[in-house]
Amino acid sequence: MISCGGASWSNLMENARDRVVGNMAESVIAKIPAPTPGLNLPVLPDRTDRLLTLLSSMDTYVTEADSVPRTIFVSSGVSEVTGYSPEEVIAGDCVVIHDDDHHLLANGAIALAKHGRAFSCIIRMKHKRGDWLWLEISSLSSYETPEGGYRSMSLNRDVTRLMTSQRDLAQSEERYRAVSEMTRDLITESTTDSQTVYVSPGVSETLGWSREELAAHEPYEKVHPDDVARVRRTTEECLTSDRPTHYEAFRIFAKNGQCLWFETSAMVYQRSDGETRVFSVSHNITEQRREQEERRELEEQMVRAQKLESLGVMAGGIAHDFNNLLTPILGEASLVLEDLPQDSPLRERLLKIRHAAERAAALTNQMLSYAGKGPVHLERLDLSQLVGEMGRLCESAVSGKTVLDFDLTPSMSLIEADSAQISQVVMNLITNASESLPDGEGKITVRTGGVDLLEPPNKSVFAERLEAGPHVYVEVSDTGCGMDAKTIAKIFDPFFTTKFTGRGLGLAAVAGIVRGHQGALEIRSEPGQGSVVRVLFPAVQGAELSSRPASVGGKNTWTADATVLVIDDDEGMRDLATDILSRAGLQVIAAADGREGLKVFRAHVDEINLVLLDRTMPTISGFETFQEIRKIHPSTPVILVSGYSEARAATELAGAGLAGFLQKPFLPETLLDLVKASIDD
Repeated sequence: MISCGGASWSNLMENARDRVVGNMAESVIAKIPAPTPGLNLPVLPDRTDRLLTLLSSMDTYVTEADSVPRTIFVSSGVSEVTGYSPEEVIAGDCVVIHDDDHHLLANGAIALAKHGRAFSCIIRMKHKRGDWLWLEISSLSSYETPEGGYRSMSLNRDVTRLMTSQRDLAQSEERYRAVSEMTRDLITESTTDSQTVYVSPGVSETLGWSREELAAHEPYEKVHPDDVARVRRTTEECLTSDRPTHYEAFRIFAKNGQCLWFETSAMVYQRSDGETRVFSVSHNITEQRREQEERRELEEQMVRAQKLESLGVMAGGIAHDFNNLLTPILGEASLVLEDLPQDSPLRERLLKIRHAAERAAALTNQMLSYAGKGPVHLERLDLSQLVGEMGRLCESAVSGKTVLDFDLTPSMSLIEADSAQISQVVMNLITNASESLPDGEGKITVRTGGVDLLEPPNKSVFAERLEAGPHVYVEVSDTGCGMDAKTIAKIFDPFFTTKFTGRGLGLAAVAGIVRGHQGALEIRSEPGQGSVVRVLFPAVQGAELSSRPASVGGKNTWTADATVLVIDDDEGMRDLATDILSRAGLQVIAAADGREGLKVFRAHVDEINLVLLDRTMPTISGFETFQEIRKIHPSTPVILVSGYSEARAATELAGAGLAGFLQKPFLPETLLDLVKASIDD
């Protein structure tokens, strides 16, 4: 036995080991909480064993090596960590170090051997079961031997779980960083007082603000003012919730001034340092909102068009029936006036009856105009010229306190339209604008111009009828009381009016006329801000102005020797036509419907010189009756009579060879003019 200062070598070794293990474990022991009072703990034999047992319980074992270096001691904890017994480790043939980690252990051992410098490293060592485990090795020189060598002690701690956690955390951070940099969503992290501490690159790409600029802004500074209170309230709810919070869509201002819509989800989490943060992800839904808005506007246009179409059918049917009733009233009153002497006291009363019937006929024509079935005589017009010619008439329709200004563009493209109906559109718009002025004081401006449409205006009535290309417009603006959205949605409905004495047919007629001309209406108005109504018509390229025929008036004294077949299901109409035609010396045969009319026509085909045919009848329609007449005797002229417009009849019987068209109600001279022209031809 070698002795050193009276102490045996074995005692020296044990004492040195105690000191080293004790020093190395001291920091570990300091972190171990005191045992619970009353807890029965096993009695350990001495200090060294107690320390080794403690280290073993912490997945740590102790090794001692000489200067060869050769392992000369391994604590029993090695079995729990590596699966090998101390004897197997001391034998040395079972320890396998990962190839990538040899240099770490070798460099540390060299520094320890040459300079006695302690080292620490983390390496991978193969477990007995075959998988790799991570070991944190902390080594230091313990003491020198009499032979000049040294002994070193090492603490070997299993840090596999720690390294795995760190690896998973690093991978998670990499994934988060990749997603954050790749996505165009706005990923932000903020404190509980809404101070931004992190923004993803998508924020700069989408909003144009840099991270520094956003961090410098006050909370909610870039949120739309109308949305701030709602966003703030949702954030407060998020801070008290342990689940993700979803924000209702809100708007944020981009650096270029554009306002973008976002949907946001946020949740609160606590960092490792105990600080609470709010993590949020915002998705840009501006395009979806725009598409939804366009889809909603299109649906509203379709609903509005369907409503107007339905109301138009109803209005057209009512107007047709009223025209049937007005025809004998107006016609019979005119015939009685012809029979009465000029000094008869009854003439004044009959004139009042005829005037009332004419006013009623004007109302039904407005209803037909709304329905798009009014009488239409298309010609090529210069809109500026037409409006200019109406100047004096327009001035008579407004108050003396109103300033009426015309801003007309010269030499515009022509339109194909009915001049009387376009004049009615302008007059109705000016009248409506005038009535919106408080006490008649204000300004009305009438403008004309041209515009090349790339696509139909979004918020226009009948926009679905417009095609891209050149268009001409007439625009009436006023400084009146303006309208809210609810009123604008109804102003073209028949019988809707905001005036006590109004009938609600003026703007309804405008809508019908514009629809019948394949045009569109744009309206801009706000309460207290006045109104602007623009009417768009398709332009006709390369066309010349139509010449306007001179009007011919006076009493019709024409007579003839001919036979006329009148086919109409309305008895008043048959009697009136018979009376008017008989006065002109014509022979009249009357039939109550299409079947009877065809039967009479076959029986008298060689005698009948002209057929006066109602368009709308039961059993067999006027159109079907006309086709049968053409089969029986193609050369017999036929005049079509209807409460609807000539344009509609012309569409149904295009190219069929009608001799003429008579709009109900009519005056006797109008009927005789048509009959004369047809028989003389």
